[in-house]
Amino acid sequence: MRKIQLSIALSCLFITGTAKAQVVYNDDIQPIFNSNCIACHGGTSGVTLSSYQAVMNSVGHQFNQNIVVPGSADDSPIVEKIEPNPSIGARMPEGGPFLSENEINLIRQWIDEGALETPATDAADAGSTHPDRFQLLGNYPNPFNPATNVRFELPQPASWSVTIYNTSGQYITEESGWSQAGEVSVSVNLESNSSGMYLYVVEMRANESVSGRLAGNMLLIK
Repeated sequence: MRKIQLSIALSCLFITGTAKAQVVYNDDIQPIFNSNCIACHGGTSGVTLSSYQAVMNSVGHQFNQNIVVPGSADDSPIVEKIEPNPSIGARMPEGGPFLSENEINLIRQWIDEGALETPATDAADAGSTHPDRFQLLGNYPNPFNPATNVRFELPQPASWSVTIYNTSGQYITEESGWSQAGEVSVSVNLESNSSGMYLYVVEMRANESVSGRLAGNMLLIK
């Protein structure tokens, strides 16, 4: 009986010891980039690895898409480039020494968990809900002078852009970025433009392909 109990206890200990904790970007991933990557990739080939936002906004010129695809390490160009025999170009860091298997697995795990900056570990995060669709919430204030905030909701982590046009369809300015799922607020400043009605177009992108487009009007009064 004692042997059986000891065997069960050891089995439980083994399982507990090998379970993977959630990856924390600033603790686990950024130090890897700091030590091995940012000396070359501070903007080279469209890739900047100096911070979370820079990584998530990086579009590799060789692959013509975001280097990180949240939820899918296999589809993320950054993973292909750090593993042996990439389909495009040389393995990174170029010339070596290459990342260890543990470092590669950490990056893979981080991406497969959603490529979050901070993992959702507490009860409040676990119970949170995300929007079920791409939705425009308007801009506030409206009318405005000279700045307003364009608000929208993302159903998933995604790249986005907010482009402003005048009523003749002429391009005025654009803001772009990457955000987690949820409400996003983007500041737009038209201080150098004249009073009048303007059109804004909000686009959501997945792998550089537009997956949603919404539009609204804003009124600048000086």
